Amino acid sequence: MTKTRITCAVLGVICLVAAALMAWLVTPKWVARVPSDHTVDRTYEGTFKSLLDPGVLAQGNLQQAIKSNVPLTVVQHVQVDKTSGNKALISDTRTTSAAGAKVEQTKWDYAIDRRSLEAISNHPSDWVVIPAQGLTVSWPFGAEKKNYQGWTPETRTTTPLTYLREEKKQGITTYVYEAKAPSAKIVDDQILAVLPKTLPLALLRQLGQGGALPAGEAAQLAQILPQLPESVPLAYTFQDDSTFWVDPSTGLVIDVHRTQQRVAGIALPTGTAVPLLPVAVAAYQDTAASSQKAADEARHGRTVIRWLGVYLPIILLAVGVVLVLLALLLRGRRRPAAAAPSDVPPTGGGAHMDQV
Repeated sequence: MTKTRITCAVLGVICLVAAALMAWLVTPKWVARVPSDHTVDRTYEGTFKSLLDPGVLAQGNLQQAIKSNVPLTVVQHVQVDKTSGNKALISDTRTTSAAGAKVEQTKWDYAIDRRSLEAISNHPSDWVVIPAQGLTVSWPFGAEKKNYQGWTPETRTTTPLTYLREEKKQGITTYVYEAKAPSAKIVDDQILAVLPKTLPLALLRQLGQGGALPAGEAAQLAQILPQLPESVPLAYTFQDDSTFWVDPSTGLVIDVHRTQQRVAGIALPTGTAVPLLPVAVAAYQDTAASSQKAADEARHGRTVIRWLGVYLPIILLAVGVVLVLLALLLRGRRRPAAAAPSDVPPTGGGAHMDQV
């Protein structure tokens, strides 16, 4: 009985400790974080409401260079390349196509915290990453109803991610956030590499006189034309208005609707720019299949987190309590005492001799 009681007590305590460790240490520290083999693939579709073709522009054909209502596709691939403890080197690759033809490909590498998903600076020295700030590729596990800071790689600036509301998306109760990145100078070399760096002065005159510019920009251009060189340097700005639907448990983005604009301007010696015309005005969102895939991944991740962080600890807690109570009950039971020997002599036990 003593061995049984001790065994129940030991196993009960082990279950209680295991429940606490699973709920408050193992799941938050090792389960609810970006896995070392993490990959995300998303596809977005929409329209280039306006798109400048640099190749046609270089031929001097301004009217044909500006295209309207061009089908747009963006394919995004995010993956963890390396890990070091709670730090991860993660890459975000995006390929943009217009009417099926690739027009741009970018790859941004970030060092992030695997739990908060925030960009970090204290990473291994051999990691070559963008010195980003805030959230870069997704929201954290256990996203909250609060505002975050998001990273805009085109301009290398941060943008508030404002919490708006709860909303159902693909059967999941999501948190909806909004990002409004104001117009800022594009500094990313990958994007600038596919945009014209200069514009011939003659083509610029044609642009001002051909009615392609609004009246205000045309008047401003007419004033500065006499001061410009034969090859006019260009600068570009980027503006973004996006809405994100986020699964709060895993931080995965279930859907996103984006409206983005890139504007070309004349780069003045003062460092400022005079806006000319949009080179890309785009609106796009997750495809139905991509959004459904994100929802399925979120459900799987949520199930793993709940089983390891909630259900399993509850089961271990219940088993532990039962075993400890059983040990206490066994301790309260006493083995019955052995019967004392009798003092009464046995009857008819003496021998006698018959007489003849």
